[in-house]
Amino acid sequence: MDSFVLEAAPADADGRLRRAAARLGMIGAAGELARTFNIVPWEEGEAEAAAARALADWIGSRGGTEPAEVREAIAQVRRFFEAHGESRFEMIGDSDARPISNRVGWRKGHGDERVWLVLPEVWRSEICAGLDPVATARILATHKMLMPTNDGKKFQRVERTPASLQPIRVYVITPAIFEGGSDA
Repeated sequence: MDSFVLEAAPADADGRLRRAAARLGMIGAAGELARTFNIVPWEEGEAEAAAARALADWIGSRGGTEPAEVREAIAQVRRFFEAHGESRFEMIGDSDARPISNRVGWRKGHGDERVWLVLPEVWRSEICAGLDPVATARILATHKMLMPTNDGKKFQRVERTPASLQPIRVYVITPAIFEGGSDA
């Protein structure tokens, strides 16, 4: 089982995936043992190959090797930005912009340089509803979807916004939120 896990499971596999790989490794070993005793008419290595195929299919159906919680957090934040990326974020520096109803933050820049500045309370209450907001920020920072402070220790950055004379703390989301990510 251990050698099957080492060979068939990706190196970045989480605990749940490794446990599934161990179980499939046991099934593959049982199939190979059954072949050795002529109980089944399989070729050598066929049962282990079938177990490896089953593991690969399962990884594909679950959406990757990361924990489900990581994929779900990314998907939830991505859905929010897909739905509200323009409509609920005020564009900084656009004097002709229409008023934003129910604003959640600001956006600035264009293309690959665009970022979204999210107010902390909105981050907790709307974007991360049902999720741990700190853990979600950590996940996004790891995937370069959230820009932490320069030292990487905090997930809220101090930025200037039109709403305040003084810079305020916001979460800064990058365009990477729209890239494939772990749930693609």
